[in-house]
Amino acid sequence: MKNKYSHKQGLPPGSLIHTGTAYENKVSIELLIYDEKEYAIFEPNSIDEAKSLMQPAKVNWIKITALHDISIFEAIGKQFEAHPLMLEDILNTRHLPKFEDYGKQLFFTLKDLRINTLDNTIDKKQISFILGKDYLISFEEHKSDLFLNIVDRIKFYKGKVRTMKNDYLLFALTDLIVDNYLKVIDNMDDDMEIIEAELLNNRTKIVLNKILQKRKQHLSFKKSVMPMLEEVRKLHHCESPLINDKTYIYFQDIIDHLMQVSQSIDSFREMISNLSDLYLSNNDVQMNDVMKRLTVVSTIFIPLTFLVGLYGMNFKYFPELQWQYGYLYIWIFMVLLTIGMLIYLKKRKWF
Repeated sequence: MKNKYSHKQGLPPGSLIHTGTAYENKVSIELLIYDEKEYAIFEPNSIDEAKSLMQPAKVNWIKITALHDISIFEAIGKQFEAHPLMLEDILNTRHLPKFEDYGKQLFFTLKDLRINTLDNTIDKKQISFILGKDYLISFEEHKSDLFLNIVDRIKFYKGKVRTMKNDYLLFALTDLIVDNYLKVIDNMDDDMEIIEAELLNNRTKIVLNKILQKRKQHLSFKKSVMPMLEEVRKLHHCESPLINDKTYIYFQDIIDHLMQVSQSIDSFREMISNLSDLYLSNNDVQMNDVMKRLTVVSTIFIPLTFLVGLYGMNFKYFPELQWQYGYLYIWIFMVLLTIGMLIYLKKRKWF
């Protein structure tokens, strides 16, 4: 991946530089306007047009998809008086979860996390929000069905979203993203059980590779989730006039879910460590088993080696060499000796 951080070196704070990947050819803008009685959706061609269509008495949700067009963000800064540092953080798609209270606006950025079924890695997509007095602006890196459920709830009057203001919309969208974290947890939990079952029946390096893959997946997941818990707590305690007192309790529900996810992350860390220890223990057991078998074979062959070495000496006068059935006798003796040693070792539970 091309590193675009170097493009920002030497630039003043608030410089608008997109550090991510341009997934879409064109930035798309949607405007959803609703209240208890009405719902409408528009596709304005610019931020200026979106601002002119907004209705202050209703909830105005501006959905922006794709982040590579800097002119869009310059227009947002002009039309909505968005702070340059806020816009800079939106364009930095590798930013950790963050909440900032800018007085007239609240800024919140976080990661949408999904399991990639092709390579079993975690796909990360940055989602950012700007909450204003009568509007909410959301930013996505590329088109997805992430917010489709919320759009349907608005369109078909499902749940409370149509009866609440834009602060509740922020909660609903954030809660939807956190619900995806729980799906990732369920997926990782299922994978852990599968790996554990394979580990008990299969000691190949394939299982070790899966354990290492899970360790990377765990670290990636932890890096995106753990900072978010603190940021949501900051949002919950910000006491901003942009968030109604009745809405704060809903953000507490998100904190509870994130604490559950956090506990699961700690559990996964222990599980991965235990699986690694179990793999190493199995390898030691396997190695001990191999050494025991080799020891048994060596023990059996020691007297046999002595016998063939003894009668392989080239002395001229060797009494047994004159026996008519000496060769047969020595074979019978060695076979009986081998059987006797096997019975003895078996009784001693050497194998």
